[in-house]
Amino acid sequence: MKRKLGWIALTGFVLAGLTLYLVPLFFPLPERIISDPPQGLLFVDRNGEPVRRLLDGDLRAADPARYEEFSPVLIDATLAAEDSRFFSHIGFDPLRMGRAVWDALTERRFVSGASTVTQQTVKLYSRPRPRSFRTKFIELFTARKLEMFADKETILTAYLNRLPYGNQYTGARAAAQGYFGKPLRDLSAAEASLLAGLPNKPSRLNPWRNLDGARQRQMWILGRMKEEKHLTEAQYASALLEPLKLLPGPATTFHAPHLINLIQEQEKESIAKAAESGRSVPTTVDLELQQFVESTVSANLARLGHQSKEDNDLQAAVVVIENISGEVLALTGSRSFFGSESGQVNGAWSARSAGSTLKPFTYLLALERGSTAASILPDTPIEYVTSTGTYQPVNFDRQFHGPVSVRKALSNSLNVPAVKLLDQIGGPEILHETLKDRLRFTSLAGEATEYGLGLTLGNAEVRLLELTNGYACLARLGEWMPYQLTGREVDPSGGGSPRAQETDPQQDRIDDTTLFRHRIFDADAAWLLADILSDERARAEAFGLHSPLNLPFRCASKTGTSTDFRDNWTIGFTPDFTVGVWVGRFNNRPLNQVSGAIGAAPIFRDVMVRLHREREPEWYLTPDNAVKLVVDSLNGKQPPPSLSLPFHRTRQEWFVNQALPETASLSDYTEKGQTLLPTNYSTWWRSDANDLEAVASLTPISKETTPPPFRIVSPLEGTVAFLDPDLPGRGSRFPLEVAGSGQEEIEWTSPSLQIEEDGRLRWLVLEPGKHEVIARDRRTGRQVRSHVTVQDL
Repeated sequence: MKRKLGWIALTGFVLAGLTLYLVPLFFPLPERIISDPPQGLLFVDRNGEPVRRLLDGDLRAADPARYEEFSPVLIDATLAAEDSRFFSHIGFDPLRMGRAVWDALTERRFVSGASTVTQQTVKLYSRPRPRSFRTKFIELFTARKLEMFADKETILTAYLNRLPYGNQYTGARAAAQGYFGKPLRDLSAAEASLLAGLPNKPSRLNPWRNLDGARQRQMWILGRMKEEKHLTEAQYASALLEPLKLLPGPATTFHAPHLINLIQEQEKESIAKAAESGRSVPTTVDLELQQFVESTVSANLARLGHQSKEDNDLQAAVVVIENISGEVLALTGSRSFFGSESGQVNGAWSARSAGSTLKPFTYLLALERGSTAASILPDTPIEYVTSTGTYQPVNFDRQFHGPVSVRKALSNSLNVPAVKLLDQIGGPEILHETLKDRLRFTSLAGEATEYGLGLTLGNAEVRLLELTNGYACLARLGEWMPYQLTGREVDPSGGGSPRAQETDPQQDRIDDTTLFRHRIFDADAAWLLADILSDERARAEAFGLHSPLNLPFRCASKTGTSTDFRDNWTIGFTPDFTVGVWVGRFNNRPLNQVSGAIGAAPIFRDVMVRLHREREPEWYLTPDNAVKLVVDSLNGKQPPPSLSLPFHRTRQEWFVNQALPETASLSDYTEKGQTLLPTNYSTWWRSDANDLEAVASLTPISKETTPPPFRIVSPLEGTVAFLDPDLPGRGSRFPLEVAGSGQEEIEWTSPSLQIEEDGRLRWLVLEPGKHEVIARDRRTGRQVRSHVTVQDL
């Protein structure tokens, strides 16, 4: 019997030995868990300053710490919370496993974990696996193998360097710096116990959002430390009473998060090369400027919220581009990455309604096609027939201003002239092709016909980064190049700079980017556009002489505001820099009457002034073929030599590319010297908006002159009208209206419907069926027709 028991004991001993020392050999250890602590991928700014370190692609980390750098109190707190028998078990803890099973049986649910620090270390360094008993089995034997090949200090070092502490802080060093701004050795018992509790539930115990929850976990750990004799009664009491001095938020140590995320998405090849070579990823960002932009956004949004009585959910995004290189010097996508609602949304890359920021591209296309800054556009009512119905553009102030020059229309961001100009130069297709194919706006998914002429008013969605890069093309006077997020490779030998030392780094950047530069706009037309966008006097009518757009130096700028004030923009440039700003809400709720001149412009001003604090502002040289001539402000022509117009009726204007204005004749004026306006201003001339009666007059229509055409605009051709029994009279009265010179004497008839008169108004009385309406001018005998279909609801 004794012999049999001996054999059983020996067999059990052998099996145990095989289980503990042989079987684990068949389980591979995760890579770099012993040989090399996790270094992560370091992103640096253009001057070599650290911006962000990543582990596994998206975790924030600091340089890995050595074992001797961890304070004893942090080690004690961590082991008290996670594995009090760490220094005595063999990789797994049979006692802890037994207790976990017993608790599960008695409580009918898992109330305590059984994983040791060694097992957790294996899990942290392994690829994700499904939660199952098989996974637990693998982790147990891998942990045993790790204990066979590494000492306890190595394992604990690997564990603390990889542990997630919430807010994307990975590793104890990053957490100590991020939450307390301290090195590891300086942590107190209270601070160490708070950190030790965070990995349990990092999101739920976020001390910036749930300090009470984090403190409860901290107090439990302090109690465990006292039980394990790591703290005396006095030390325990002192730690409980110690106030926690957390940093205000992660922004102090977490730089340019939206830009880094964009690099991860768009520069995968650069990141892969850096990771393979062990080098840092050099970004184009200027860390000092980035921090200024972030603080400027925060301060201005606080001011804006107070002034406009807005909720504290306003957001903003800013992009700064160095024009000569295309490098993005700063990019922030929200008010605060962690400290604001939806702050991790990247407003610099989210597609938003462009507002008036697309108008300059329409005007530039017109300038290339022979228009001048003095060309006159009619700011008068108009209605367009589209595939989806009628379209009537209106101005921001709901007024019509009559004859306006290209300079005045663009400077004051008038909508109606911009729409008419786009129609004049070829329609939405030409602008759509420019934005999508030449400027490479990736958010324009629809065809040109889907946007229509409203495209010039910004009914399409654009990305701030791409829009700012489009304006940088204007700043380079028509030369396009891709924006740059990453710079030259870091010198592996160090030396304090991430860029090559043999040559001038600025010149190297220029040389690299010239390979991608190509001209897409005429340089002289682009110069004239910049002159218009920087004309403070020209835009004073809409923005005033003391608007945020008026900087201490010359700067081209354009604001934009989308429908219902959901988005507002300011984009602008000097020869050196281009800055783009968006202000709005990520939930798309309208702002309280906040336009681009109120919301985005102050941020734009602060950033642009900061950029030129150390670089003397310059402006473009005047083209050799540019000439300045005096023109009549109402017809865009040079006054005839024999007519002396008052100063307030003329202006000096630049002309380029030999596109010179006509010289007016005396027949362009009345005997009193009033400027004659074409008959297409007739309707506007008779309106209350006309303020030119003292200086202008309508051109009279003589009998010999062929009268201008007119058309029926109500009902438009193909209109389908419905009779609604819930409306008075079933809504059967339909207004009749024509668009023409305004001098027509219209007689309305219909073969099948009755027409009613009410003073100067005419109404069609609808009945079900298909009908024809005829408008006849008694003066000329000309007539036009329109067809309408009427249906019952």
